[in-house]
Amino acid sequence: MRLFPWHRKRLPESSRRSVKRARKHRKRMLRRALSIAFNREVRLFLAIFLGYFLHVTLFVNIGEQLGISLMLTISVIAVVTVCYGRLRAFWCGLIYGIIFELMLAGTPLMNLILYPASALLWSVPFSDKSAQQLEYERSIGKAGRNRSPVLRTLLCAFTNSLTYETVNLVYIYLRESEVLPVLVRTGIRNIAATVILTLIVMFPLRFLFGYTFHARPVQKTQAYQE
Repeated sequence: MRLFPWHRKRLPESSRRSVKRARKHRKRMLRRALSIAFNREVRLFLAIFLGYFLHVTLFVNIGEQLGISLMLTISVIAVVTVCYGRLRAFWCGLIYGIIFELMLAGTPLMNLILYPASALLWSVPFSDKSAQQLEYERSIGKAGRNRSPVLRTLLCAFTNSLTYETVNLVYIYLRESEVLPVLVRTGIRNIAATVILTLIVMFPLRFLFGYTFHARPVQKTQAYQE
């Protein structure tokens, strides 16, 4: 009979070593997952602010020379939507909306409302589907896979740019100004230029984010998923 019934019997030395190794392994995996998650967020915000800086400096000047509007910010939102999902796309649009509202004179509250709303709206059809959605599609006889990220990124840039140009024309009409055909043609050229720009910047941005042109990121960890 034990003097102290609550006292646990000590494990053998080999078992204690196994427990310690398992704890160390879990700690290493946790640190690695947190490091990967932190690096992804740092690269995301670096791309967001670098995209804004290049947009208001380099690409505005190039657009003035060509007579078009090169919306690098919309291209960044499109790439973020496909790589990071809906939540990061919304935050990317919100950051751009706040910065444009503060830094650039224009229609009051237009950028602040339009950028995050458009990014969130078009992230629904173009962001990666979750495992549950894919499993449900397979259960009802569909393919159950994410479409090409290249195609989804270009379509996301097209729809966001189309939304932006359409709202611009609506504002012009509401201010009792005539919507001339030249404005419509300019809007179409802006949309086409933004899609082409997205095709160019998509490759370095996806490489920066650590993604290949497949459905999954390069890192083979499932930590910090949406």
